[in-house]
Amino acid sequence: MTENRRENAAEHSPTRASGADRPARSTRSPTLRTREPRRAAGMRSLRQDWREEFPYHWRADDLVTRRDTLRFLVAGTGALALATGALAIVGHLPAARVKPVAVVRADELGPNQWRTFDFPDQFTQGIIINLPGVGLVAYSDVCTHLSCAVLYQPGANRLYCPCHNGLFEAATGNVLAGPPTRPLPLIQLARQGDLIYAVKMVER
Repeated sequence: MTENRRENAAEHSPTRASGADRPARSTRSPTLRTREPRRAAGMRSLRQDWREEFPYHWRADDLVTRRDTLRFLVAGTGALALATGALAIVGHLPAARVKPVAVVRADELGPNQWRTFDFPDQFTQGIIINLPGVGLVAYSDVCTHLSCAVLYQPGANRLYCPCHNGLFEAATGNVLAGPPTRPLPLIQLARQGDLIYAVKMVER
């Protein structure tokens, strides 16, 4: 009887949970668990440092950008207006007086003979021609198309540009053919004693 009671008590008495029923222990080491809070704290510190170095909110940054853009546009418009006004003033100033340049002697060139000369300075050249029945004429020898030097063709009484086959009438400097659209600039001549002078360049 006593033995039966002991068996029943043993069957109904609570026992320790088996290994399968025990809660799983954390496999992370204490060192790793300690590093995670430190890492999170470090990230929060970095974010805080970034905000302190760049204390602009999106709205404030947008306002700064708009203000800078407006300032740039106003400054650019003002500079353009000033440049336009300066060019207009310069355009109305009288041209600098050009010093006359002796070109040839009055009897130096025979009929259909020609030569080039520097005028109004050493960087620009002109061409003077003794045309039969016309006399001495002079033009800039710079083609009005792409600034190539023109040559006189005595047999055709015309000036020829070898770069793009532009043709100009020798008596007037007007365009005969080719890509040029403007006549050659005229150089006015004046005689003083036995010398012929170039005195003025006339754009046309």
